Amino acid sequence: MPGKGTQYQSPLVLQLVKNREVQRAAEAQKNPEIGDHGLHFFTSQPAERLFGLVMEWVGMFFQVFWLALLSGSFLFIWVFVLKLGGY
Repeated sequence: MPGKGTQYQSPLVLQLVKNREVQRAAEAQKNPEIGDHGLHFFTSQPAERLFGLVMEWVGMFFQVFWLALLSGSFLFIWVFVLKLGGY
């Protein structure tokens, strides 16, 4: 047990954690919108990110599809012209 004139020093990590908790509580009191996001943060962000990824893949699919369609039609016309020319 500590004596009368001594003060117990908690480890630095515990002091930092306590200071961070106090800082978060003060910020939450000042501006409640900035407080802890809770489950809202984890449920809304992945759905939005997933939608962005899906739209990116759909866009890429259509780019490749049109490129293949144009290349295929060009090849078809080229072969048709060569057949008409007797090759």
